[in-house]
Amino acid sequence: MAVRITCNRCGSVATIQSSAAESDAVKKLYCSCNNPDCGHTFVMTLEFSHTLSPSALDIPAPVLDRIRHGSRMEQKKIFDRLSPG
Repeated sequence: MAVRITCNRCGSVATIQSSAAESDAVKKLYCSCNNPDCGHTFVMTLEFSHTLSPSALDIPAPVLDRIRHGSRMEQKKIFDRLSPG
């Protein structure tokens, strides 16, 4: 999925010319409007908000192997132990 940036002056599609990471969660996007009659250049902020589904890369390899090869009941027990709260 591509991110479509629109100019807040004329509503036309804009192009991200460059970007700069401010942190692991925040990136500045330097954009220019594709409408030649507008020509607006601007900076937008892209920010990570929150995780909807954790990455499998966050699960230790031995645990991941047990999840992949275990029964549904064994998988549930593993996730119950990993879940906070």
